[in-house]
Amino acid sequence: MTLMLSRRTLLTRAAWGTAALAAAPLRAAAGTQVVVIGGGIIGASIAYHLAMAGARVTVLEAEKPAAGATMNSFAWLNAGSKRPRPYHMLNLLGMMGWHRLQMELGVTTLPVQWGGCVDWTGDAADARRAAASVHAQQAWGYPIRTIEADEIARLLPGVTPGPVAGATFSDAEGTVNPVVATQALLKAAAARGAKIDYPVKVTGFEQKDGRVARVLTDKGAIAADAVVIAGGMGCQPLAAMLGANVPLDSTPGILAHSVARPIALTRLAFGPGANIKQTADGGFVTGENFGVSTVPPTREVGEALLAKAATYVPAIKGAKLDRVTLGHRVLPKDSFPIVGHLPGSANAYVAAMHSGMTQAPPDRPARRDRSAGRPQGGPAGDVPPRAVCVKSGSSPPWKGGAGGG
Repeated sequence: MTLMLSRRTLLTRAAWGTAALAAAPLRAAAGTQVVVIGGGIIGASIAYHLAMAGARVTVLEAEKPAAGATMNSFAWLNAGSKRPRPYHMLNLLGMMGWHRLQMELGVTTLPVQWGGCVDWTGDAADARRAAASVHAQQAWGYPIRTIEADEIARLLPGVTPGPVAGATFSDAEGTVNPVVATQALLKAAAARGAKIDYPVKVTGFEQKDGRVARVLTDKGAIAADAVVIAGGMGCQPLAAMLGANVPLDSTPGILAHSVARPIALTRLAFGPGANIKQTADGGFVTGENFGVSTVPPTREVGEALLAKAATYVPAIKGAKLDRVTLGHRVLPKDSFPIVGHLPGSANAYVAAMHSGMTQAPPDRPARRDRSAGRPQGGPAGDVPPRAVCVKSGSSPPWKGGAGGG
């Protein structure tokens, strides 16, 4: 029987289940062999939590850990403007999850920067929209407020915002180096017995009695009690090998990375046309919002991005460009996470997340229970609260054809 949930049903269950997910017990069956396909932030988090739960984990990565969308992410940890409310709560739970991971791994191993985010605009209409958004977020208890231009100077010493029609500050938001975070999670998983194999290409699956018995790779076959597909855009072709459709799009975004400089920016700074942060190691990262772009990731483009950012953050002036990256954000076609069981294979699961960096930690308790063969869910019993997001009235997004979107 194919799993089918309307979006309204899912989101209702998600709201019910967020608190339960945060406290879900470690109940994975010891010795369960789980193959996680994908070594980005999602796969790394799944592997870590499964290993913590006692499973025998093998991570298969096609290139190297954190390659692809993870490596090229701006990694803004936030939930504020995300709608509807259950989706907002999932992202908020993700932010809480990053705090938990810091406690488990240590703040030096996982240096998440929790300075908050200052966002300003010089356009009056944009300022009115921002104020309305702040009001809506505050109604849900989210820590955000409007601020005046003089407070920008206090929160961001040395920053020159230019004309300010309106500004906001959310002190709970943060950022993390996505590569460092992925490597830290994989290292912790390996310390608990997980095997991290790369580069390795998954070529197929051997199925028996409706279950994946072995994962086939260019290095040989691997026996599996459960399989989790967490390969970013690779989720589509991997799921197709099992006769399932995971509907994904991607949006491109260019980031400019500078060489290390003395620390001058301890918070995220979002000005008109430039999102700016400084990593814990001193490098500045800047770019515009991800979207439809045909601009190539040339050094000239990178230099222009740094120059734009330097108009707001003078400490960037003179910083040498280290590299320019072109990332492709993994985006389920309806913009909501696709997480859970793949119909047609009793022991295969998928995790295609948006926003992947923010949401990497919170759903792992549910994932480890499901992958270990011990379903835990909300009101639906064996259906976890975040199983699948589809539009009302649509067919399941992974059941052949076009699916939801």
